[in-house]
Amino acid sequence: MRVSRELLGHFEEEGEGFIWWIVVGDEAWVHHYDPENRRQSMEHCHKQSPEPKKFKTKASPGKDVLTVFWNSEGVALPDFL
Repeated sequence: MRVSRELLGHFEEEGEGFIWWIVVGDEAWVHHYDPENRRQSMEHCHKQSPEPKKFKTKASPGKDVLTVFWNSEGVALPDFL
């Protein structure tokens, strides 16, 4: 609440230009692979064709943290940790 009041005070003093100085961020875990869903893995083939072999998807070899910072113009900095 204190920070919100400070930001509101800055906005009242400086006007719309103050908004251009605000940068916010968020983070998310990103896996090293993009697994197919059931619909994506379906193949079209003739009824007489042999059934396609399906390979099991291995577990992700790892994951990274993606941190994204953005301002009023859009994404300012995407960063992988």
